Amino acid sequence: MTLFGFVHLMPYGRGIPMIRLSFLRGSILALAGVWAQAARADGFRNPPDTAAALGKAGNTIVWCDDAAAAFNNPANLVDVPSRQIQLSGMLGYSHADYSGALGQTETASPWGLLPAFALAEPLQGTDLALGFGAHVPYGRQTRWEPDGPIPLSSKMSVADVSPELAWRISDSVSVGVGLDVYYGQLEFQSLPFPGSRVKVDADGYAVGGNAGITWRMTPDQRLALTYRSPFDLTFRGQMETDGIPPPAVPESDLDTTFKFPTIVALGYGIRLTETVRVEAKVEWLQFSRYKTMSVNAGENAPLAEALHLANAPQNWRDTWTFGVGPEWRFASDWTLRAGYLYLQSPIPDSTFAPIAMDVNQSVIGTGLGYQHGRHAVDLAYAIGIFAKRHVGANQQDTYDFQGHLAALTYTYTF
Repeated sequence: MTLFGFVHLMPYGRGIPMIRLSFLRGSILALAGVWAQAARADGFRNPPDTAAALGKAGNTIVWCDDAAAAFNNPANLVDVPSRQIQLSGMLGYSHADYSGALGQTETASPWGLLPAFALAEPLQGTDLALGFGAHVPYGRQTRWEPDGPIPLSSKMSVADVSPELAWRISDSVSVGVGLDVYYGQLEFQSLPFPGSRVKVDADGYAVGGNAGITWRMTPDQRLALTYRSPFDLTFRGQMETDGIPPPAVPESDLDTTFKFPTIVALGYGIRLTETVRVEAKVEWLQFSRYKTMSVNAGENAPLAEALHLANAPQNWRDTWTFGVGPEWRFASDWTLRAGYLYLQSPIPDSTFAPIAMDVNQSVIGTGLGYQHGRHAVDLAYAIGIFAKRHVGANQQDTYDFQGHLAALTYTYTF
């Protein structure tokens, strides 16, 4: 179903025109949890956390030998020689233009910032290492121009605090496991028609897990396998309505559940020379868990039920990503990185919407790292290459995307 399907003209309730209810239906659909953004065609998922990872376009589960292993592959924590802390910040630019049956408009407030922190602690005299990560692996924000034909805005973020444990089983095999404790927040606002507003604030918690294994096949070749468990995060909060006639009420409880995917990745890495390493990765994401949207709007439940939102189909699809990322230590303190990644969109045309925007894309990244003594600084930039997406009846609605990412990471080794 499209977000704005102006197909019913019969009145409902106390004279609310169905053209307005169709808009409101789209508004509730958006707040129910289908957030995505043009910066990355990856469903709910955010870009990689560190500059080194972004520079290789996210291909970093094999050759990851710093504290960022807490995010990328916990098995590699045993490769960190001593205690290490890492701070990262990623700046994202995401913009979309719309033209179609509703007219023309564009997104506003295109900038966003994602922080990350990682810690690695090898346990001296043992084959064990500890790790800790705090980052924002899921969520997006989208804000359309408020005076345009799609006056919607949303923001969803899911933070993850993750303690990790790694064990070097032998000279050739290491494993790692971790616990993921998620905290999510979402905000939504819509102006369905002049003088009205729908606003939602909600939050929630969930628990999951992750694991990784790295096999050093030869001194110059590795295989890595990582797993991140699925989890369901239920957001609970308040829905406020203003200027919307009955059956809507001014304030009600609301809850809705996001189903986050199982993620399995396989990577192969080879050291071509003493200074050049290459990594290739394939990844499977089980977005098909998100089949149906369910909203409990409390006292506003009659409105949600009348709009057929209690069990609205989403029918997201499983996706694959493929990529390769080389890195070259061209001087004693300097490393140059590059990468390519292809991402599939999980959202079919039938459930694509202005707040659920996603499109197949290619990502090209490049990065530069400097390490001297105990200090290391990494910089990276990546650009998304998008095709236009055409949806709606007769493919009349066109979305055109732009996406840019830049990251800075500082690492200190004790």
